[in-house]
Amino acid sequence: MQDNDKLIKLIERAAGSVNMLSPGDMSEIDQLQMIFVEIKKNADEITHAPEGLVEQIKKAVDEANLIDSIESVSKSVSELQNLISQVYNSSEISVPDKTENSSSLDSYLQADDVPLVLDFIAESNEHIESAEAGLLELETNPDNKDVLNQIFRAFHTIKGMAGFLNLNEIGALAHSAENLLDLARKHELELTGKTTDVIFESIDMMKKMADDLKISAEKGQAIGRQAKLPQLLEKLKASAKPQEADAAPALPEQLAVEKETPIAQNEITQENDKPAKASVCANTDSSGANTTDEKIKVSTARLDDLINMAGELVIAQLMVGEEAAQSSTSQYELNRKIAHQGKIVRRLQELSMSMRMVPIAGVFQKMTRLVRDLAQKSGKQVNLITFGEETELDRNVVDKISDPLVHMIRNSADHGIESPQDRKNAGKDVIGQIKLRAFHQAGNIVIQIEDDGKGLDKERIRKKAIDAGLIGADQSLTDDQIYRLIFHAGLSTAEKITAVSGRGVGMDVVKKNIELLRGKIDIASTYGKGTIFTIRLPLTLATIDGQVVRVGQNRYLIPINSIVATFRPKVEQLSSVNGRGELVMVRGQLLPLIRMNKLFNIDQVDYDPTESLLIIVEDDGKRCSLLVDDLLSQQQVVIKSLGDGLGKVKGVSGSAIMGNGMVSLILDIPGIMKLSQI
Repeated sequence: MQDNDKLIKLIERAAGSVNMLSPGDMSEIDQLQMIFVEIKKNADEITHAPEGLVEQIKKAVDEANLIDSIESVSKSVSELQNLISQVYNSSEISVPDKTENSSSLDSYLQADDVPLVLDFIAESNEHIESAEAGLLELETNPDNKDVLNQIFRAFHTIKGMAGFLNLNEIGALAHSAENLLDLARKHELELTGKTTDVIFESIDMMKKMADDLKISAEKGQAIGRQAKLPQLLEKLKASAKPQEADAAPALPEQLAVEKETPIAQNEITQENDKPAKASVCANTDSSGANTTDEKIKVSTARLDDLINMAGELVIAQLMVGEEAAQSSTSQYELNRKIAHQGKIVRRLQELSMSMRMVPIAGVFQKMTRLVRDLAQKSGKQVNLITFGEETELDRNVVDKISDPLVHMIRNSADHGIESPQDRKNAGKDVIGQIKLRAFHQAGNIVIQIEDDGKGLDKERIRKKAIDAGLIGADQSLTDDQIYRLIFHAGLSTAEKITAVSGRGVGMDVVKKNIELLRGKIDIASTYGKGTIFTIRLPLTLATIDGQVVRVGQNRYLIPINSIVATFRPKVEQLSSVNGRGELVMVRGQLLPLIRMNKLFNIDQVDYDPTESLLIIVEDDGKRCSLLVDDLLSQQQVVIKSLGDGLGKVKGVSGSAIMGNGMVSLILDIPGIMKLSQI
């Protein structure tokens, strides 16, 4: 009966596609005709069929293939379902139970379909993001017809692709949401309040379904049903009232063999393929024009390999250049050609790295949706304003910055922005504002979160820190040091625990995640006025700008963004304090002095600091000085891991191959401070 099972699945796929047909949509009609061809081809393989049944199936296919109207196609597919049920009724094997996961096409994927499904998921996620961005835009600009069409097309496209792959649940949801949006396009329904909320719910459900489908496709697991989908479909249908709503497409269990499957199909008006502005912005480069390159999909693993090889090429070029420079005989032409080749290699590296750069717009869009939902839950009025969404940074950085931003935006909305009544009493606009900015500065990307809320209460933070044993009651702290106490785990200034925040977790995670990205975070706040969080991140995690220093015969790299100043100390600046070791006075502040040769056991010679150089470095508001023999050059180097053999080494974050072929260690400033017990 295996061939019979294949045939019933093809007929069910045709039924699912018919449920989602739209007049004039030739792409869906072409897909349906391909299914009919497969049905006719497999009809000859039917076993245990009554006499003449195969011919009846072929005739029904021919009639359905005419596609003169949706109603006639629906009738022919229903006839096919009735005919195939006779095949099972004539044998000892019953019709497969559609409630069982093992027999429904929606419950597992055939191996041949997996690549198509993974492509569908990638494309669907783009359409989902486009729909969400458009819906947020529509809330502030409800008369924008182009944006409404953008949202409609996103669901319409997902519906068509889902129908071809027989992903009936996704198709049913997309179809129902599309019908609601079509009513809005015809001015028969206004997208406001609960109507908008149910579309947002549909987007959230679509995201979850796509994520679950991806896991199932990659791991070969059964596709689980969405228990809350029927309720959501009913909400979508109810939202279309008092207008007569389109019947939602049948879910897989409703697509079992039935005698009649009447389909009420609301006519969907197809517009010309005029691109909407919002849609173009979401899916094109800065020039605003679609290009062939945008449709080329490259494996991220291959892209990473390309970047790694470009880095190796840069290293090889440096080694060749240094060898030529140290040659005893000066060869002007050779050196000139090597220098020219070096420029090309460096440009190749920059180009390969730029291929991994993506706009931060996607992350900002998530924050817009987050603020909207938080405002509704808390009963506050909050407006998020974004700047610099087109700013690009490394894909790996974008992936890892999302969670810290979620925590910070959540805190700004929950702790920072006051209730409408409190804001009114304080003489503020009842609508609170959160500004989210991204821009490039000095080779880094800067992300700022600014709110006009109540600001940080220094005295309250200090009291909480004393109660928690983080600081002493008589300890003197600067404003910046007090603000940084909020990054300690378990410290919360919230007056009460809410569903959003207040448990003292989140900000410590923010700090750790940003440090893992080699970034820094600063806080500026005015009580009663608001707070600004400033995050500085490297553009990429693949390279680093470093200062090469010499300690004995060894070379080390210190990240440029950690260096505050360098100088040669005088005798009167140096001192030694019991329990604190060697110190150096810098601009009225005593800083610990760390002898790098002793820290790394390079030699036993005690250097005279006045004959050496001190580098002032900073991390998380703490400063210290590193004693080195000499400053060499500043270089941008490709970061290499130390390998599994060495693993994590305290005080070292990685390594780099220099122009002479030797390996230099990249110093981890926070780790250096911990080693020195600062």
